[in-house]
Amino acid sequence: MHSYSGAYRRTAGHHQKEMKKERNDYRGRRQAARTIAVLLFVIFAAAVIRPLLPMTDSQQQRNQVYVDHSWAYALTVNGKPVLYLQDITAADWSSRPFSTTSDSLVCSHRMQQGVWTDRWMLIPSCRGRIRLPDTAPHAVTDSMSRTAKECVEKQKEYYGQRLRILTHATMETDDYLTVHNVTDEGYNTIATYATYILEWKKMTARALAALQQIEETDSVGFIITQHFHALMPTDSATTDTLACHLTALKRGHDITVQTNDKKTPRNAFAHYLSKPGEQPPAPQPPSEYDGEYSNGKREGHGILSLPDGTYYNGMWADDMRNGFGFAIDTLGNLRVGEWKDDRFQGERLTYTSDRIYGIDISRYQHDIGKKHYAINWSKVRIAHLGNKSSKRISGTVDYPVSFCYIKSTEGTTIHNKYFASDYSSAKKYGIRTGAYHFFSTKSGGTAQANYFLKSTYLRKGDLPPVLDVEPSASQIRAMGGTAVLFSNIRAWLRVVEQRCGVKPILYVGQTFVNKYLVDAPDIKRDYQVWIARYGEFKPDVKLAIWQLCPDGRVSGIHGAVDINVFNGYGDQFDEFLENSCIP
Repeated sequence: MHSYSGAYRRTAGHHQKEMKKERNDYRGRRQAARTIAVLLFVIFAAAVIRPLLPMTDSQQQRNQVYVDHSWAYALTVNGKPVLYLQDITAADWSSRPFSTTSDSLVCSHRMQQGVWTDRWMLIPSCRGRIRLPDTAPHAVTDSMSRTAKECVEKQKEYYGQRLRILTHATMETDDYLTVHNVTDEGYNTIATYATYILEWKKMTARALAALQQIEETDSVGFIITQHFHALMPTDSATTDTLACHLTALKRGHDITVQTNDKKTPRNAFAHYLSKPGEQPPAPQPPSEYDGEYSNGKREGHGILSLPDGTYYNGMWADDMRNGFGFAIDTLGNLRVGEWKDDRFQGERLTYTSDRIYGIDISRYQHDIGKKHYAINWSKVRIAHLGNKSSKRISGTVDYPVSFCYIKSTEGTTIHNKYFASDYSSAKKYGIRTGAYHFFSTKSGGTAQANYFLKSTYLRKGDLPPVLDVEPSASQIRAMGGTAVLFSNIRAWLRVVEQRCGVKPILYVGQTFVNKYLVDAPDIKRDYQVWIARYGEFKPDVKLAIWQLCPDGRVSGIHGAVDINVFNGYGDQFDEFLENSCIP
């Protein structure tokens, strides 16, 4: 009995200890569970409350980010971009920026203010995400894709026309740079523009070729290309550019972009509920005028560039072109020189000893009234550029005579009796010499050419023969009009060219150019021009020689003398002598 009772008591005590331990463990687990629940509640409450708490000023600054949004359109052929365009809604794509190589060359840009944002409200999940207002460019519609081929056919015409204009403009700038050098006003500016317009021409040719290669069976359409770059200031006062991409995540009217490395910059602060602030105004199309203003008007230096190809780079006054400038018109023609109230005056030369000067003479340099004068060829030098117009002269006028044209014949009966002696004397003193014929409206061009060739010394190395055409309006009418006039001019030029082996030069006055030469585009195109214009501005034509005054003074010659300036400098004159003189 006694031993059993003791064993029972020991068993009961052990059981009680076990139960007490279990109760303590249970209490511990409950306490731990309550603690964990409290912690989870606190964490959950913090997660919920955190986005609702206002950001500090520092956090707001770190939350904001500027993003450069750029976009362009691409014409695709069989899914491959062949032409990038800034605006596919423009009637003429070639009038707006375009490229065959990169959309970045034609992109429109908009700087947008965004905010760093989390993907999930309760979880820090930014990973480089930025919330932006949805300011997407015009979408490509189904109708645009359906009519893409029709657009291509129209644009072929526009690009073809643009290429012709740019080709002409390239020739114009090349011609200008050929006969000018860095001492001429605006030379460097025009040289820079010539490089630009040449690249534009090449790009246009490539665009036209891309359009012409599209076949009937090709699939043609449009797509939009977009680029996003976040701008992040750094500690060194510079800005890092982070490339981003558009994601599918949208919130209301906002879009989301994400850094390409999917990392949030260290100094950025993400906030789920933050929204982009007020956006800057939509980007405006590039201004047609880039330059100085005064009282709301263009004043000073400025550049005007219009979609139709019109271009002007120069001085302005009272909202008009005034002063020196150069322009390209819608046909690609180049005009360099002085402007007055939007009207082109002409190129105003600065006369220096670097230019190439010459004279032209006839019997009137020997027979003045009833007196006869000889020419002292050993003293021949240009001493005065005449008084018919004001001239911009640098230094003293004391120029050598580099070339001399002598009248030989007129019509079919008149011959200058001093031609032979003046010809030989000029050559003796190293002056390059040539002969000219004065055209008569009373005899045919072929007969006059034959008379000129029979009566004139023409030797190897002589300057190209010149046909001097100065008929009055009544004389032109009397011979049958401009068609008859130019028919006879062509006959003279053709016969002389065949006999001499070199193209003659056509000498005309400014009035003749303005009124009649337009009726003979082939002559204007195929023959060099020597023009008489006695104003201060250089003639606005393609010319070889400019007769700038009829009342100059030349040492060794009595009385007034016609003074001429070659269209170019020493290198160009040497090239002229090499390529244009009698072989």
